Amino acid sequence: MKKPDRAKVPILYLLTALTLAFISLALGSGLCLAAEKISAGGVNASLKASENLQLSPYTGYTREHWLEIAGKIIAGLMPYFGPESGMPELKGDPGETGHFAHLFDVGGGREAFDRSLFLVAVYTAASGGDRVPGWKGSITEPYLKEVRRGTDPDSPHYWGPHPKYDVFGTNLAMGILLSPEFFWEPFTDREKKNILAYFKDLTFNIAYDCNHWQFHMVTVPILERNGVASNAEFHTRMFERLLSWYRGEGWFIDGGNRSFDLYNLWAFQLYNHALTRFYGPWNRKFGERVRQTTARFFESYPYLFGRDGGHIPWGRSTTYRFASVAPIGWTVLDNTCTIPPGEARRIASGCLKYFWERGCLSERGLLEPGYYGPNSVVAEPYIDRGAPYWAAQGFSCLLVPAGDPFWTAVEEPMPADKAGGRVALPGAKMLLRVSPIDGEARLFPVGQPFSHWGAWQRGIKYCQLAYSSYLGWCATGEGGPDLGAGRTGYSMDGVNWHFRERPEALQVNTEHLLSTENLVVPDLEQADTTWYDFGELVTHTLVGNSGEVHVFWHTSARPHYLYLGGYGISVPHGSELAKEERGDCLVIDGGENHSIMKVLQAPEGALSAELLEPRPGWLHSHNFGGRGAFPHWRSSAPVPSNTPVALYVDGTRGRPPVDAQIALSNYPGVLKVTFEGKIYEIKVPF
Repeated sequence: MKKPDRAKVPILYLLTALTLAFISLALGSGLCLAAEKISAGGVNASLKASENLQLSPYTGYTREHWLEIAGKIIAGLMPYFGPESGMPELKGDPGETGHFAHLFDVGGGREAFDRSLFLVAVYTAASGGDRVPGWKGSITEPYLKEVRRGTDPDSPHYWGPHPKYDVFGTNLAMGILLSPEFFWEPFTDREKKNILAYFKDLTFNIAYDCNHWQFHMVTVPILERNGVASNAEFHTRMFERLLSWYRGEGWFIDGGNRSFDLYNLWAFQLYNHALTRFYGPWNRKFGERVRQTTARFFESYPYLFGRDGGHIPWGRSTTYRFASVAPIGWTVLDNTCTIPPGEARRIASGCLKYFWERGCLSERGLLEPGYYGPNSVVAEPYIDRGAPYWAAQGFSCLLVPAGDPFWTAVEEPMPADKAGGRVALPGAKMLLRVSPIDGEARLFPVGQPFSHWGAWQRGIKYCQLAYSSYLGWCATGEGGPDLGAGRTGYSMDGVNWHFRERPEALQVNTEHLLSTENLVVPDLEQADTTWYDFGELVTHTLVGNSGEVHVFWHTSARPHYLYLGGYGISVPHGSELAKEERGDCLVIDGGENHSIMKVLQAPEGALSAELLEPRPGWLHSHNFGGRGAFPHWRSSAPVPSNTPVALYVDGTRGRPPVDAQIALSNYPGVLKVTFEGKIYEIKVPF
């Protein structure tokens, strides 16, 4: 298997990383910096499983921790099942009302039922029982009771035929496949026939042209086993279609959305293996292709995680949290995981621990829309109160038998625990970089072929110049104003700004990135109309071990105001945003988080900082919680065509940012940039 290219690390940074690692070992943190340890509070604090640093020197977690956390999530949901509805009747924070004004189904009982059923199925399969600490009754009976009456056409509680695009019942099918003792055998023959009829209706239903086809396909193995029409021929063609969305290096676009995002982890890499595992004809026809694409994916997958265990948050549905480790569970289960067992568990346990210790289970005992705890500023209009239970997919690791090397091997380091590294993914139009200094992971989306305009806060979540596992991103909530944090921008009048959106990748390697974006002119009289300017915004990004240099210009015939936003950081509620100006450099501090921006070459302009107060109905303005803040530069006047602007940006956590020494030299047609001991030549128009 081809190994990822790793950037040469300057000796200064390597020594720094080794020093930090030595300090961590001295403190017994298993190479996790003391500053990265967060004291858990409330319902997330009381784990009885003993830490095992001999077996798990990086996380301390064992299989018992996984079972205990799964049990707590299940026990937290049980009291919310309504006796009449048979579904969880969820409540949220009274301060989180803004997002729910955009939803048709605020409660989300159906999704909570369907998605949590998967977790219960995994737990029963892994533990062999249907009891959890913290709940006195059976954890399967509420589901079985509702399935009996919901699939019975003669019951007043009959769920009825599936509406168009509906996928309800997907995880019941998964439960039957994974834990038949608890989710198939208890039903009578008549009840089984009702369930099969309900699945038949699902498999012949139409799906959104994205990963949703996989939800319909999962019923096929059950229907085929029981001699019921399954639409298998059609779904075989759809499987072929899904695999045609492959773009290289293990990454798929999400169908009609045409986006690269975390759905590659908790949809494609998950269901490709589940479907080939449970249905022989698909394994014979598609199994080898699935295994090959996943092997390629696992070359870059470890670089998505920072040393503290958190993956890089970017794209939509980040409220699914630790579902990002689902590919590990499924590939270990079918013996196709190409990551060593100890490293695979270090990644998976590190991610679960990361979210657990940061309060993913709310004071109401629920997984709620948010990233750490409740925080609906991250949510899309389809994220109701039950949607976050898709995080349960991450517990697929519990399907791996207790005696498997995945559980018994000593944890091994992932890239963030060592000297970091870089992986360029031209097919997925991105670069992944893990810092040799402190183990932070960053993702640089050089291109993003997203097909929708204005959906899901797309620019904020998909089109920043970089995303950080340590820093997260600023957000305003659904329906709020767009933000320039982490993005280039332009304006014709200095008032109405357009920030980086739909960039096209022209160059993707481990050090020098190049993208362009077509300039658009919004029609101020017709909000849904946009005109093209026929110019472009050209952006070069030089990626260092600590920060980046962005060089950009526009090619429009008309002068434009130009803009660059720096890294967004979280500022705790009640804290002040500290700002330090050093001539052509601005540093902002919000507690342990810092963001720096330095002007290297630019027309007249101003450095400033923006602190975002949460909008009414939202508690936060940053995906990690708290208030979002970021530095930015904007030109004071329209900038002529083909005028390069160069700035340095970086963000840090737990350490002050470096005021990097960078030299620029202008020559006819070439801008030379000396950065971290390397000389880059950028071709400029003049």
